[in-house]
Amino acid sequence: MGWAMILYGIPLTLCISLVYSATRYELPSRILHSSASMFIKTLIGLAVLYGILWLVSG
Repeated sequence: MGWAMILYGIPLTLCISLVYSATRYELPSRILHSSASMFIKTLIGLAVLYGILWLVSG
């Protein structure tokens, strides 16, 4: 079940960051740059939280 959540979470995070960036900017290059940055930051944050929860539960 854990891997399925991760595999669904990655495209969902990508879509959310793309839509959020598209509502804030008009230039396509700015949208893609901002959404890529937000996507990477979000994935790093989620990985850190997952690691902390894994350490606490173990």
